[in-house]
This record gives sequence, C-alpha cells and structure tokens, in this order.
Amino acid sequence: MATDRKASALAASALLLCAAAVDARAGCEHPPLVQIPPQEQIPGNESRVIADTEAYFRAMEAYVNCIRAEIDAAPEDASELYLRVLVQRNNNAVAEAEAVQRWFLSRIPEPAAFAPSDEADQSE
Repeated sequence: MATDRKASALAASALLLCAAAVDARAGCEHPPLVQIPPQEQIPGNESRVIADTEAYFRAMEAYVNCIRAEIDAAPEDASELYLRVLVQRNNNAVAEAEAVQRWFLSRIPEPAAFAPSDEADQSE
C-alpha cells in the first residue's frame, strides 16, 4: 500500500513538472539552430552564412527577451519550479548563443570583411 502511495505521489510530481514546463514554454518559441557549414564550404558563401547567423541571433534575442518578460510577469505566488524552468531556459538559450558565436567565429573570424561596401563606408 505504501508503494502505491509513493507511485501516486511520483506520478503527481511528474505531471506537475510537465505542466510547469509546458506553461513556461507556452509563449516563447525557441528558434532553430543555425546551420554553419564546414570550413571548406565557406568560401563564396560567406554572405549567406553571415545573414543566416545574424537572423539566428535576432531570433534568439527575441526568445530570451520573451523568457525574461515571462519571468518578470510571473505572479508573486508563482511556483518555485515554474520560475526555475524559466531561468533554466534563459540560461540554456544564452549558453547556446555563446556556443554558436564561437562556432561562427571559428569559421569566419573576420565577418566585417564581408560586409557590403555601403555598410563598411558608414562605419568609418
């Protein structure tokens, strides 16, 4: 009988965890990971890779801002688990973006060198 209660409590806890995770994800859409090709496929494709990566970073910034807005909008009586899930999503998104930045810079160390000439003129 004690085993049945333990199993029921465990199942209830799992359901609550899933519900918190679903609620925490409800308003924020995680962008797909940008595809950065191998080094040997970069020459001639720099502009596309840069544009795709910039689009990823804009989408990731929107995602992180959405998560932070959800954290800020959480009611005072929000469960600790709900807030932990949101904070973990934020931290994972930031870690992913940092890893993508390192990956991108390992393939294109000087992305400014591939900026269109009108953008390069404006930065001077």
